[in-house]
Amino acid sequence: MRFIRFRACPVLRPSIRTPASIRLIGGFRMPGRTCAASPPGSPAGCPLSSSSFFRGLMPLWFKKKHRTLLRTGGHSDIGLVRSENQDAYGCFPEGASDAPPERLFIVADGMGGHTGGRQASRLAVATIPAVFFAHPGLPPEDRLRRAFLDANARVYGQSRALDERTRPGTTCTALALSGGLLYTAHVGDSRAYRIREGRIDLLTTDHTLVEQLRRDGLLTPEEAQRHPRRNVLNRALGVHETIDVDVDGIGPPASDDRYLLCTDGLATLSEDELLEIVSSLPPQEACERLTALANERGGRDNATAVVVHFF
Repeated sequence: MRFIRFRACPVLRPSIRTPASIRLIGGFRMPGRTCAASPPGSPAGCPLSSSSFFRGLMPLWFKKKHRTLLRTGGHSDIGLVRSENQDAYGCFPEGASDAPPERLFIVADGMGGHTGGRQASRLAVATIPAVFFAHPGLPPEDRLRRAFLDANARVYGQSRALDERTRPGTTCTALALSGGLLYTAHVGDSRAYRIREGRIDLLTTDHTLVEQLRRDGLLTPEEAQRHPRRNVLNRALGVHETIDVDVDGIGPPASDDRYLLCTDGLATLSEDELLEIVSSLPPQEACERLTALANERGGRDNATAVVVHFF
């Protein structure tokens, strides 16, 4: 069954307390968008992954280096058309006096319903770090998956009494740094990019009907870009009781790597433009420039960017 995004009414407060470090923003979505046995030694019954094995072999100096030498920036803009910002983002933990051993970066893009996509995205961005940091003994991949599943359950539970056609939900994309290694977790059509040595690589797959058709060979990339249903989601947090989460280990960051998390409000920018802006500006300035350029292209949607620079 598919769900249509509607204009949002006043939102409800999250059922859990929002961390003080969270950066939350309000928004409005484009109309017409729809969402149709553990091995020995594995902690707490979780499978022992290959990345967990290599993480254990990693020297302490490497872990320390890559947990300290980074800069971050984040910015969200309501755009020029929407009456409310339904995007949310967070960089965790924030304001620590020393370099934390782990970092987590998130963007989320809510979709309507009577309680609003704004509420759904905020709830996801509040829930995921709370769950992720609460289980330090588990492998990062398992913690990310558990955090996304918990966020899905909270958003779904909050909205299950609503008419199914108006049930809110949210996309969500996260980047985690743990033990000197990076991981992505992803649901929806927000994106994560890596910029390294003059090249930009997309690290996530859009969970949309058109992207699935393209991957199945039924549409060319050019046809997919022009398709009238390119904004139809086939996966989002909170829409269904269960959800599949894409979780991937992407290895250690290299010196001068930059990572971009963004909502689909930046879809009017080409990858070459993303590469140039993120490579040439400090993280905060890059985020502000990206959202400003989206507005110059019409600003039809909320736009949010988070940039992480390792050096």
